[in-house]
Amino acid sequence: MPDNDTIFNKIAEALMIDYTSVYYVNARTNEYHWYSLDPDFHSLTIESDGDDFFVNIARDAKQVVHPDDLHIFLEDMKKEKLLAGLTKGEMQSVEYRLMIDGEPVWHTLRLIRSVDDDDYFILGVINIDKEVKEREENERLSEERSLYTQIAESLALQYDVIYYVDSSSGAYRQYVSNAIYGNLEVAEEGNDFFEESVRNAQLILHPEDKERVLNVLSKDYLISALEDRRQYSIDYRLMIDGKPQYTRLIVMWSSDRIHFIIGVVNITEEIQKENEHIEQLNRANELARRDELTGVRNKNAYQEMERSMQKSIDDGNEGDFGLLVCDLNNLKTVNDTIGHKAGDEYICDACRLICTVFDHSPVFRIGGDEFIVILKNNDLCNREELIGQIKTRSEENRDKKEGPVIACGLGLYDSSSDRKVSEVFERADKNMYENKKKLKGLE
Repeated sequence: MPDNDTIFNKIAEALMIDYTSVYYVNARTNEYHWYSLDPDFHSLTIESDGDDFFVNIARDAKQVVHPDDLHIFLEDMKKEKLLAGLTKGEMQSVEYRLMIDGEPVWHTLRLIRSVDDDDYFILGVINIDKEVKEREENERLSEERSLYTQIAESLALQYDVIYYVDSSSGAYRQYVSNAIYGNLEVAEEGNDFFEESVRNAQLILHPEDKERVLNVLSKDYLISALEDRRQYSIDYRLMIDGKPQYTRLIVMWSSDRIHFIIGVVNITEEIQKENEHIEQLNRANELARRDELTGVRNKNAYQEMERSMQKSIDDGNEGDFGLLVCDLNNLKTVNDTIGHKAGDEYICDACRLICTVFDHSPVFRIGGDEFIVILKNNDLCNREELIGQIKTRSEENRDKKEGPVIACGLGLYDSSSDRKVSEVFERADKNMYENKKKLKGLE
């Protein structure tokens, strides 16, 4: 080994470039000397001198290098790898963590050939903990900013326009969303969002929505609306090229509680789909309440109507009404002698007669050969004449033995005594059977 003065000169040469400690190693004999000015290193179990650097550093590393970094550190400290780097004239370095007082501290170990002696090389150790942590923090912040940007732009896809509005001054910045790429672009800025919105709304709002929307477009109203809710929204129509476009405006506070974030989205397609769905449901409900054979309302529809009328009676709100029960004579005979197809035609002919006479009243088919008509208003006032038409036609058809013969009976609601719709029905049904007997000549 060289004398101490020579070693210290070499060490000083390395320390001049800010190494906290150095190894001075004989590449031929593996002898080494280690020196450090960093007091943290003195707490580590590292020998300052030794006969075999590569054996000792592998041993020491197992005690002081972070377990996750140990494998790569040992690979980089193999003699053949270090010497190969020296031969190529490369300045090699490796980052790793030393466990100092139980805490991981980032260091880098850099290989340098001795300036004046080819048999020696210097391994300089630099504490880079601060730099690494700053780098990691910058990477984290960059990733976080990127994530927030992605989230913001993804959320922005649901809006056509976003306004960032100062709740105090009204100054704003308008962003438009590129729906293809999810990018936000600044469209324009302004000094008073509320004043400009009111002015524009006057020009393009649907007349029926104008007063309602203009009441909302003030900062005082929005501040009040957001007192006890996360966001506030309002739907309205804009007149674009003479056609209504359904629009939704959604307002929420920015995280600073100083700015409004106001999103505007065209919901015309959404509204159209909702309306189509409602129409489909209505059609389905209507079909469920229609008699398949005759097209008039069925028993389900009558039962719903009966429940509604009963509620009105219970509430004391039901007005005058009458129930006309109609029953077809001879349907069984037609089915048995001519066939069920003829029987169906017989039912339809009877239904057309009832509907023609009572064209202002709802008609229900509540059984195979039974119909009921709810009479109100003019049909109730003209009941005698209208029922007379049914009876006359039925008697004529009976005598001619051609066409439907319909027995009918009327029950009138008496608000002073009737408590149930069923009571009115029972009277109508009883009167119908009296008429049925008459038509059959059994009296």
